[in-house]
Amino acid sequence: MSPRRTNAERTETTRAQLTRAARELFSERGYASTTIAEISERAGLTTGALYHHWAGKEALLVDVVHDIHRELAVRIRSRGRVEDEPVAHLLHSGREFLAFCADPAVARLLLLDAPAVLGYERWRQIDEQWWLSTTTRLVERARATTAGAGLGVEGTGAGAESSRRLALALLGALTYLGHEVAMKGRPTVAGAGRTYEVLLKSLFP
Repeated sequence: MSPRRTNAERTETTRAQLTRAARELFSERGYASTTIAEISERAGLTTGALYHHWAGKEALLVDVVHDIHRELAVRIRSRGRVEDEPVAHLLHSGREFLAFCADPAVARLLLLDAPAVLGYERWRQIDEQWWLSTTTRLVERARATTAGAGLGVEGTGAGAESSRRLALALLGALTYLGHEVAMKGRPTVAGAGRTYEVLLKSLFP
């Protein structure tokens, strides 16, 4: 006989079902064209179950965005072991993000619907929650291993705040390159990746 699931396990399963259903429908139809009833039906649950966990569709979108970031983080970890070399890690992570943006469903949710619905500030906070601290640590290590790095880095000043600003600049560059990939499709991934590589090498020669 299998052990009975705890309340926490049941809650986790229900939330996962609804998040997955919402992500599928948001990808297929867009956020605005998807209803709470349709999400619940796709998940095989009631609208009451959905409202038990989220205040509404916007709150559910937040969890969908976190789910996309989580998937990207797993993808980055699983497709390369470059943790010992910070610049290589930054390049690998950036290339994986750009390839991720070539998926129309990801691009639509992460780069179009999410900032439009949640507002730029909240969307940016989620992005930073996932990537800013890691990118800042990699930048700090890269600066240390490249003896202060290049001219562009030297002008930013020393210390943790300087590394944080550089990390924000790299994340911002990736976001804009990701938008280009999202608009123009998979053939632009390689070129966007090379542009990001040039940027990294100019900072950390």
